[in-house]
Amino acid sequence: MDYKVKTGDLDKRIIIQKDATYTDESGFPVEKWDTYKPVWASMNNLYGAEFYSAMAVQEENTVSFTVRYSKDLEVLLEENGSKTYRIFWNKKSFNITFCDNIKYQNLWIKIKAMVI
Repeated sequence: MDYKVKTGDLDKRIIIQKDATYTDESGFPVEKWDTYKPVWASMNNLYGAEFYSAMAVQEENTVSFTVRYSKDLEVLLEENGSKTYRIFWNKKSFNITFCDNIKYQNLWIKIKAMVI
């Protein structure tokens, strides 16, 4: 069974942000999040087995975003991509906890993220 997403479901404009830690004039590190790439996404709350698994580890604030695959977003799939990037949507920030190139088809990326 193919993973199907309708183009009309991509109705949330999210911003992928990148951690841009820099040193201030006093020599102290300052964390800043810069816009990396705005993308259209669908968003779903976890349900069923995924929801109960998240509850077991106190991550029930997790949501799932699905975005179109692009070469620019391959960085999210790298080993530390979820620690370097986050999502900003609806005046809220979400820490990325997991990314999946669905069925390795390079069509869709599913991003699980937890509201901060």
